[in-house]
Amino acid sequence: MRITLVIASLQGGGAERVCVNLANAWVMRGLDVTLLTISQRSRPPAYAIDSRVKLKDIGKPRAPRPAELNHDAIAAINQSLGQACCSSLSKEMELLAMLRYGILETEPEVVVSVIDRTNVRVLTALGGSGLPVIACEQTDCSRISIGSLQSARKSLYRHAHAVVAPHQTIADWLQRQGTAAYAIPNPLVAPPAMLGPRNCRRRLVTLSRLSQEKRPELLVRAFATIAADYPDWDLEIHGDGPMRSSLANLISRVAPSRISLHEFLDAPYTILDGADLFVSTSWVEGFGNAIWEALACGVPVVAMDAGDSVRALVRHRVDGLIVKNSGSALTRGLTWLMGNDWIRAAFAMRAPEVVTRFSMESALQKWDALLESAGKYRRLSCS
Repeated sequence: MRITLVIASLQGGGAERVCVNLANAWVMRGLDVTLLTISQRSRPPAYAIDSRVKLKDIGKPRAPRPAELNHDAIAAINQSLGQACCSSLSKEMELLAMLRYGILETEPEVVVSVIDRTNVRVLTALGGSGLPVIACEQTDCSRISIGSLQSARKSLYRHAHAVVAPHQTIADWLQRQGTAAYAIPNPLVAPPAMLGPRNCRRRLVTLSRLSQEKRPELLVRAFATIAADYPDWDLEIHGDGPMRSSLANLISRVAPSRISLHEFLDAPYTILDGADLFVSTSWVEGFGNAIWEALACGVPVVAMDAGDSVRALVRHRVDGLIVKNSGSALTRGLTWLMGNDWIRAAFAMRAPEVVTRFSMESALQKWDALLESAGKYRRLSCS
């Protein structure tokens, strides 16, 4: 089977990691996989990609070539735009034409798009092509709006062969919108056996995009409040994003000697090895890759309540804590676990069970069934 995976770029992020994991897993299973990006250009991917995966980039921003912006493509895209009823999409005709040409050039049997806005653009671009498209959501779209493309997403998702959501609650919401939605947890690779040396100092760690929905400033303020009471603990923040500068300024004001801010690094298990506690302050998650990775490493988690997906990953008072969405609740949760070595140890013993509760193989089996149905649809449409 020939599969073309489409994503905006391959910079660091949870959706990007999932996309690469799928590409790598599928070529290992003997499938023909092309990974098509919209605007990667000459930047190296943030994650290691199997050499058997074909890489192709649209090269945005650039002007379309005549072969891309042809009459047939414009007619097909205009028909899709009529279904989407979205004026903002009509302004993207050149990009949509380039995307259509780029995907069709790879001669796929199935197209898998990743992340909401890319999903909308791919479904619009491929109107009338007969190609089955599986759109992969990575956040809780029942709680997150994509602004001007919101209504287009609702309409176009009904024309997708399937929409994959990382949790059943999200899939149920999509089904109520008239979408053929399926719940498949993110396929993540289990950590190798690593027993890093324990430092004399305790490590409180978070791996996160530094953006508003992740609320890293809440963690900085909460830790600064109790840092003096726990002099042997340090906080490490790993990640990049639009809040990096403001977060660095906040750290310099409240606890510069106890909080360190690190760049994004494609080595979560190296970072998590030897950590004593992991924290997630996001208010919304589709799955929670970093939470899964922390638990897989045997690191207990304190997570602010971000919906059913996080409550499924972190079993409250079994391998971590789910705390309410307030700074005071976060501070109390950190205080309780940072101050109780034996409770952390008990949680750490149960945490790696996440590897079997949400296994890579189980996710891939569900994807196999979905790809098979899409392949059958394609063969029938071509016969």
